[in-house]
Amino acid sequence: MGCSGVGMMRRAGRAWGLWRGMILAGAAAIVPAGPGLADPVPEGPYVGAGGGLNLNDTGDLEIGGRQRELDTDLGFVGLASFGYAFGNGLRAEVEGGHRRNTVDNWGGTGLDGDLSAWHGMVNLLYDIDTGTGFTPFVGAGLGAAFVSIDADNRARGLSADDSDVGLAYQAMVGLGYSVTDSLSLSADYRFFHAVDITADAGSGGVSDSYMNHALVVGLRYAFGVPDQRGRGESLDQMAAPEVPIPPPPAAVPTSYLVFFQFDSADLSPNAASIVDTAARNARDVGRTRIEVTGHTDRVGAESYNLVLSQRRAQTVMERLVSQGIARGDIAVFARGEDEPLIPTPDGVREAQNRRVEIVLM
Repeated sequence: MGCSGVGMMRRAGRAWGLWRGMILAGAAAIVPAGPGLADPVPEGPYVGAGGGLNLNDTGDLEIGGRQRELDTDLGFVGLASFGYAFGNGLRAEVEGGHRRNTVDNWGGTGLDGDLSAWHGMVNLLYDIDTGTGFTPFVGAGLGAAFVSIDADNRARGLSADDSDVGLAYQAMVGLGYSVTDSLSLSADYRFFHAVDITADAGSGGVSDSYMNHALVVGLRYAFGVPDQRGRGESLDQMAAPEVPIPPPPAAVPTSYLVFFQFDSADLSPNAASIVDTAARNARDVGRTRIEVTGHTDRVGAESYNLVLSQRRAQTVMERLVSQGIARGDIAVFARGEDEPLIPTPDGVREAQNRRVEIVLM
């Protein structure tokens, strides 16, 4: 299936125009109506499946000693994979798939039949953490492909019935979106090339290589990941737990917890009310020192989370000052992800760890 230089350029231009529109449509299809939430690709095993459209850059076909350019129509592609995400952006997987296209013509002469390819690949991919629910990724794979053609034109006595197995490789680039902590959608473009595809079928033969472009929309499910979405995301509706430690003689709490949305240092109305209560109680009982300590969950880099916990503590301090507490009476601390209220593995979102503790001394 070798390609002439002019033929390849013509096909490449046609393929790019087609795939550019399809990639934009595919990306729009996976973007939900609501905003994305920040979810890294979870560590552990996963399974995936996808389907879409493919376009061949098939080159030349020899029938009866004559070699002409072979044209095929837009076809389908189906894929299935099993892999493991290492938690640092890298994923490794094994993949099986099938591509099939209807043969259109051979050098302008009509042919009826199909050109198909089965493949098995080992892929290595890298997910780019954007801090949002969207995750771009790139990857490459190496394996083998079984390519076959079965086409004829009985009226003209033309027939091609041929198959071969050859080394294959592919490159891919795409975009994923986390629907839940376990389930994600993806859309990607793939270039697939099977080399040394050569066989002799008597009246028809294929040679050189099989090249293919594909756009795939897929699903991926990660095993063993607790779904944290829906837990504590509406903090205005969540009753913030308080730890009442009534000191004598004043019967008021001395410890308060203020919770924050994911990757945010802004006070919700409910959180602001808790800070105001702490300020009022501090004034009523004459407390002269208040400690404010910021915390985060374990999603993201430690250095980033330390800064985020500092921002949260500063936000609470400014609210206390606005409620009449002297700035010099407030001590601010940042603990990052080091002192979780609820211990979790690294990378797990936990609403009750995204907090600021206020202690009246």
